[in-house]
Order: sequence, then structure tokens, then C-alpha cells
Amino acid sequence: MRYFYIPLLFAATLILQSTIVPVILPDWFVDGFDLPLIITVHVAMSKGKIPGMTAGLVMGYLQDAMSGGVLGFNGISKIIAGYTGGYLKEKFFVRSLAHRMISVAGAVFMALLAKVFVFALFAQPGPSFFSTQFFLGFFGNTLLALLIHGLLDRFEIFFGIREEEELSLGD
Repeated sequence: MRYFYIPLLFAATLILQSTIVPVILPDWFVDGFDLPLIITVHVAMSKGKIPGMTAGLVMGYLQDAMSGGVLGFNGISKIIAGYTGGYLKEKFFVRSLAHRMISVAGAVFMALLAKVFVFALFAQPGPSFFSTQFFLGFFGNTLLALLIHGLLDRFEIFFGIREEEELSLGD
């Protein structure tokens, strides 16, 4: 199960994002809600910056391919989110809820900021930095990422997909 878990999680996330999320969420929140970003942040917080970047690459470019838009907008933002989440996880002691919140919020913020800059770079219509969509996307995705990361973390440890991290003060 350990080898099939991540591909199944990615496939379920992309299917949910493209089919069920637009149906169950209100229209004003659908554009800001990014389930693949949340899973990318989870992988980065669980495994580190390189697996987080890889997850961001796969999730972002598959999301771009499925949406039919320009290939690369979601890919670049999720690569940055994966790296930022993994980097902040390494720099902060993420067993504390406050530090975990800072790490997740930093990853989500950098992903949204990267998406705004990539849209602006290619002169495409997209959310601005000071838009309501940006702030709703930031707060909504951050809170959901914290919740989903906690649930998936417990799920992975319970089913033996990942070992629980031991606390260490260094060598």
C-alpha cells in the first residue's frame, strides 16, 4: 500500500478538484480553493523540500493539463509551494502548532504569490495581489491545509505508510 498511496492520493485529488469541488462549493470560493496545493503542502511538510517540489511538479502540471489552460501556471506555483513548505519545515520545529501554521501559511502564500506573478509576467488575466480572491484563497487554503495535513498525517502513521517522526535535539 505504501507504494500506491501517493499516486492514488494525487489521482483522487485531481479528480475531486475537477469534478466534485465545483459542484459543492460556492462559485466565489471555487477559484480560490486549490486541493492539489493542499496535498502538495502536505507532502512537503511530511517528507521535505525535494519530495515537495516533485509533488508540486506532478500535481501542478497535471492540473494544468486537465484544466485545458496554459501549461505551467499551476505547475510553477506548486513547485514553489513544495519547496517553501519543505524548507520552512526544516527550519522550524514543526511539532508545535504555531510553527506548523507559519510553515503552511508561508507555503500557501508563496504559491499564490507565484501564481499572481506568472499571470502578470505573461499578461494573462488572473487574480491580483490585493484581490478578495487572493485573500480568500490564502486563508481558506491555509486552514484547510492545516486540517487535511493533520488528518493525513494521522492516517499515514496509523496504517504504517509513514513512520512517526522522533523528536531530536540534534547530534
